[in-house]
Amino acid sequence: MGRATAATQLALWVGRKGRGSAHLRWDGRELIVYVSGLQIVGVLGDEGGALEAAIGLAPKGEWFAEVAAAVTAGQLSQAEANAVLKRSLAKVIGEFLRAGDATVSFDSRPLTEAQGLTISYPHLAVELILAGDGEDLVPVFLPDETLILRRLPDFPRRVGALALTDEAMAIFAKVNDQRSAREIADPSPHGRDVAMRLLATAVGAGLVEASPRVSDVPLVMEPVEEELPSARRRVWLWLLILVALALAVAAVLAFLPRASASAPGSKGPWAVAVDMGCQSAEMERLYRKQERDREAYRLVKFQNGDVPCMRLVWGSFPDRVSAEKAARSLPSGVLTRGFGPHAVLVESPSP
Repeated sequence: MGRATAATQLALWVGRKGRGSAHLRWDGRELIVYVSGLQIVGVLGDEGGALEAAIGLAPKGEWFAEVAAAVTAGQLSQAEANAVLKRSLAKVIGEFLRAGDATVSFDSRPLTEAQGLTISYPHLAVELILAGDGEDLVPVFLPDETLILRRLPDFPRRVGALALTDEAMAIFAKVNDQRSAREIADPSPHGRDVAMRLLATAVGAGLVEASPRVSDVPLVMEPVEEELPSARRRVWLWLLILVALALAVAAVLAFLPRASASAPGSKGPWAVAVDMGCQSAEMERLYRKQERDREAYRLVKFQNGDVPCMRLVWGSFPDRVSAEKAARSLPSGVLTRGFGPHAVLVESPSP
C-alpha cells in the first residue's frame, strides 16, 4: 500500500466507528493503536524515546498503562500526563502518515483494558494537519483533487465537537456528497490553499470520505441484442396470447352471473322465491343477499300465520308459466341451499 492509502484507510476506519486495534507499520517499526468510539484508549509499540525521556517508560511498554501508573506514583500530574501522552502519540502518528512504505491492518478482537485516559483521534488528526508543518499532509489525504467528498456518520455532531473556526465551518458546510475537493476549494472566498488544507483535515479526521465519482468508474457492459432470437420471440408471443385469453375468459365469467341475475326475464308481476325468513338472523341474511344485486332481487312481505316474514324473490316475469320455467334453471348462486324455488305473484300477501 502507498502512504496515502494507509493514511486514508486509518482515517476511514476510525470515521466509520471502527472498534478494535489498528496495526501501523513503517520504516521497520510497528505500533498498535487501540480505538473505541473515535477515542484512542491504548497504544503498544515503539514510542521513539519521547515517553522514556519524560517518565522512564520502556520503549515496548503499553503507553496508557505506564502513564496511568506514573500519575498514581506521583511522578507527574494528570494534566502533564495527558500532554506528554498526546505529544508523543502525535509525533509517532505523524511519522507513520508521512512514511512512504506505511501500511495498516485492523483487528476487531477485544480491546486492551482502558486505563482511564483517552485521546480523540479526530482532534489529534486536526492538530497534525493544521499545525505549522502539517501542509505536507494535504496530498496524503487528498492525493487527487477530483475526488468526491462524502460525509461520514454523525458529520454535523463531530464537526461541532471539534470547535473549529468559522472559516473551517463554512468550508465543511460545502461538503454535500456531490462536490469534489476542487469544486469546493476553487471558488472559496477563503482562498484555494486554505480550503484544500481544511478539506484534507476533514478526510484525515474521519469526518468525510474521499472517493471517485461513480461515473468515473469504467463499466464493462455486454452488447445488447437488437432482437430476441426467434425461438424466444415465439415463447413470449404465446405467453402474451395466453394472458390475453385468460383475461377475456375472466371478464366473461365475471359478467355472465350478473347478466343472468339482472335480466332474468321480461318485466311482470311474477317472480321466483329463492329464500325466506322470519327471525332476525334470517332477515339479515336476506338483506345481505339482496345487496349483491338490487336489480335482480326483491324483498316481499308476507304473513306466516301470525308471524310477519319476508321472502327473497328473483326475477320479474309476465306470467306464472314463465316464472316456473325459470325456477327449473336458476343461475348458480341464486338459490339458497335447502330451499325449494317456486313461482309467486309478488303482490300476493300469502306464501
